[in-house]
Amino acid sequence: MEDGFKAINLPSCGLDIHKDIIEATVIDAEGKQHYKTFDTMRNSLYALRDWILSKKCFAVLMESTGVYWIPIYEILEEVNGMDVGLGNSSHMKNVPGRPKTDKEDSRWIARLCMMGLILKNFVVGREFRGLREITRYHKKLVQERARILNRIEKLLQLNGFKLSSVISKIDGVSGLRFLKKLQTQGFVTVQDVNQLRAHNLCAKSEDIERAINGNLKLISRLLLGKMLSRLETLDKEIAEIYDLMVEHSKNHASAISIIDSIPGLAELSAIYMIAEIGTDLSSFKSANHLTAWAGLAPKIKESAGKQKSSKTKKANVYVKSILVECAWGAVRTRNTRLSNWYWRNKNRLGEKTAITAVARKLLVYIYAMLNSGELYNDSLDVADTEIYKAQKLPSARKTVEHHTNNSNAKKQCANKTKSDLVNALPAAQAYQNSPNIAASEATPRKRGRPRKKKDTDDLAANLTA
Repeated sequence: MEDGFKAINLPSCGLDIHKDIIEATVIDAEGKQHYKTFDTMRNSLYALRDWILSKKCFAVLMESTGVYWIPIYEILEEVNGMDVGLGNSSHMKNVPGRPKTDKEDSRWIARLCMMGLILKNFVVGREFRGLREITRYHKKLVQERARILNRIEKLLQLNGFKLSSVISKIDGVSGLRFLKKLQTQGFVTVQDVNQLRAHNLCAKSEDIERAINGNLKLISRLLLGKMLSRLETLDKEIAEIYDLMVEHSKNHASAISIIDSIPGLAELSAIYMIAEIGTDLSSFKSANHLTAWAGLAPKIKESAGKQKSSKTKKANVYVKSILVECAWGAVRTRNTRLSNWYWRNKNRLGEKTAITAVARKLLVYIYAMLNSGELYNDSLDVADTEIYKAQKLPSARKTVEHHTNNSNAKKQCANKTKSDLVNALPAAQAYQNSPNIAASEATPRKRGRPRKKKDTDDLAANLTA
């Protein structure tokens, strides 16, 4: 081409996808450009595929925002031998050299596809996309349930009820019973608390009654009833979606069991991870590429030998949020590599940076274990714990020696002060018993300013003369 780049894919197609239109450009084997516009209806998508195939083109690169690219991607990937890719937008915008119109964008994407200059985004396989829709909807339902609980807590606080101060979960068995009684009756007595409380509730009935003592307003009771019914509906939906999620992930039970063996991860988080990254991680050259795609790798930005920033970038928020949540559980396990590393580096890095690093380690474990097909090795935790204890021993000894030396120094100082006082006691007694001191102490001291003896003598001599 005129830019001096070597053509890799000929023919090649570039698609600029919007909500209602698709701008398509095909560069054929002779280098000629063919341009056409399609709408985003289902029949037009098949027409787009037929038009691309009529040009004998099997390399397609698309640029899109949101989810508008997914139906087009699925229709094109049904063709055998079709190389379909979603262009990396952050990489694509860094290649300058064209005016900004929809038509020119599609032409530019086609040229970039022809020359192979753009990296493609990772797109999970078709069999995992349906599971991903279920898991993401499940996550949204869980977040909505948390928002409803926050609204209930706010409503109680506005009316002066402090139920969350005496019980840990207002959505537990006892908490929901108290709320329903409060919504129907408007107040709760000690007898009601004794009747409604669960047997394993630690709080006293008197404390609970004192925390929700008073009458709830009629408007607040109506709102509380709506919130409780919405909470009950969400619980049913979450349970149904969870069953559906487990049903659709049965074919990947081995991969789920592998991820579930890692400390901090459970079956639900394993299903989430399978839905987001799949089981075939050959698209990522190494674990570093996977962590960078998930937004868990530190950013490299250096100029003039100075590190400007190392914050992680915004990437797949679903993978990142799941792994960070699992990392908090992993660091609370006992005698594991992850918890040992966290407590060694927490003070140096900071709590949030250290937990993000643990989340990255979890993703590295997942990458290595899915590729090898092996479960988590607990023996490595034992070895790491022994090393961790050995590293802590010198510092513990140093701390003990420091406190021992301080206590010994204090004892020596106290003994020295006591001995000095004992030695000084005879001298003080001899000083007190001396005749001069006794006489001076017996004579009362005159108050006021002392007179100058020399001036008085001179005055007496002058008067005598």
